[in-house]
Amino acid sequence: MAAVTRSVLLWMVPANLALVAWVWGGRMLFGVGGWMLLVYLVSVVPVLLLGLLVTSVLALTQRAEPGGRRELTRPQAQAQLVMWAAMSVFGAFSFDFGDTEDSDTALLVEVLGDREWVWAATTTTMAVSALVTVMAWVALVVTLTAGRRPAAVPSEA
Repeated sequence: MAAVTRSVLLWMVPANLALVAWVWGGRMLFGVGGWMLLVYLVSVVPVLLLGLLVTSVLALTQRAEPGGRRELTRPQAQAQLVMWAAMSVFGAFSFDFGDTEDSDTALLVEVLGDREWVWAATTTTMAVSALVTVMAWVALVVTLTAGRRPAAVPSEA
């Protein structure tokens, strides 16, 4: 497990940056592109960059293990991996729209057709993946900051 927790730490910055780009425009690989690129650029991307900067700085400035190696704890690595997975899903399943009527589209719509239940599934997938991303980020921040508190020193009474 030490190799995994170390690898997650080492991949944290490049994977975070790649996933911000994926959330912003990854759906274009599936033929889904439009005005949401601009909307995400001024709303979602800055929030992601700030949040991921916080977790990256907290993770990379943790105290090193006795052997001098830095690595995440198992809960930290799990939270980071869940967050990456949720961001990947959000980036793939985000919908988009263009300038013309009926130009709304999404990955599931491209694959399964323009049906009401497909749009409901797309919206649900986006909402759940966004919620999981936020929950995993909070869990990661909590586990990263909990490790920074000094151990309680028993008081002499």
